[in-house]
Amino acid sequence: MGFLDELVGSLGNGQEQGNQPGQLQAIWHWVQEQGGIEVLLHKFQQGGLGEVLGSWIGTGNNQPVGSNEIQSAFGQGELQSLADKLGTDVNGASGTLAALLPLLIDKMSPHGQMDEKSLHANQLDLGSMVDQLFKK
Repeated sequence: MGFLDELVGSLGNGQEQGNQPGQLQAIWHWVQEQGGIEVLLHKFQQGGLGEVLGSWIGTGNNQPVGSNEIQSAFGQGELQSLADKLGTDVNGASGTLAALLPLLIDKMSPHGQMDEKSLHANQLDLGSMVDQLFKK
């Protein structure tokens, strides 16, 4: 089972809203527009969410993050850009990001750390894999 298959499979656990594959694709494109996963990780650390982020990367249980914390870590303009992609408002975008980003980061760090080589390879390939996987 591949990275995306596992991620999509895990999306069925606890989130019932909307088109999850489409949301994942929109979030991935937004992440790339922001400068990639490394930039998002840095913003989380700057926003005081380093401990929460560490739980997503580590091998233990993922700590939850709320939409208010997401809004504190990212600027209004950045979240509006995601909201436009998701077809919602900033609150909806931050809620979706709060639900899906922990899963994405967790799956990108299966051994408790972000591997630089695979991270860069995933950045190049994940977007096209998402596009291919969810085309109907």
